[in-house]
Amino acid sequence: MLTNRFARGVARCRTRLTRHAAAGLACLLCGVVGVAVLDDYDVFVDSPEQREIAEINLDYVWGRSDALLRYKFRAYGVAFEVPLLWAERLLGLQDSRSIYRLRHLLTHLLFLAGGLGGYALACRLYRSRLLALGALSLFLLSPRMYAHSFFNSKDLPFLSLFMLALLLTHWAFRRGSVKAFLLCGAGIGALSNVRLMGLLLLGAALVLRTLDCLQADRSARRRIAWSGGALAGASVVTLYALMPYLWSDPLRRFAEAFAFAGDHPYSIRQLFRGRYVWSTELPFA
Repeated sequence: MLTNRFARGVARCRTRLTRHAAAGLACLLCGVVGVAVLDDYDVFVDSPEQREIAEINLDYVWGRSDALLRYKFRAYGVAFEVPLLWAERLLGLQDSRSIYRLRHLLTHLLFLAGGLGGYALACRLYRSRLLALGALSLFLLSPRMYAHSFFNSKDLPFLSLFMLALLLTHWAFRRGSVKAFLLCGAGIGALSNVRLMGLLLLGAALVLRTLDCLQADRSARRRIAWSGGALAGASVVTLYALMPYLWSDPLRRFAEAFAFAGDHPYSIRQLFRGRYVWSTELPFA
């Protein structure tokens, strides 16, 4: 019995891999090109600070320092930065060149995973592999996004995780089970850790689940309500677990992080209409 079920599972996986081989080959080719051009990308202006954020958070987690509580970027999540730091330590990298090459490679691999997530979502929504391949091509071949997929460990990981979280959300709504919404909530929580803007996806999903509950018959409402609660609970717990700054005073510090995200103290000189102006003094700001 188990052997037959395993054989059927393998056959289904083989069929799916064959159907979507073009998308896999496109991402594989993009990955090979990415490795070849890895040295063409330098260190992003925020890269040292992003790595420092992970170090300070880990020092706080292991009780080595409480500098996080006074750190200027304490409200940033580290769901992606800490794995990057763990990877370099696991490999024993010491020189900055090797460290940043590894960071660029892992950031790019997440970008490719996000592209595959977007492809799978398009397949589910439109039932067309051709349209899905078109969406994947637009994702992979956008010049600015492609360049940032190496050195930008903030915005591009958020974009990539958003694509994967959207796929999880669609899957959860199709399945409708509490377990599916628990997994979806965990994905949205990790997404929101990278950027609190990810909570917009949680809000949208909860609104849709509420509408489902209102339109369902009495017998189905309890199950839908439980799944919505699982979605919200898993999102909050995951966000809390992955953001050490929230651990000792979650409500107040979340409000602080939210305010920081909405009014970021970012001020640099930018070229605007032929002259340099401070980013906080733009005419339309």
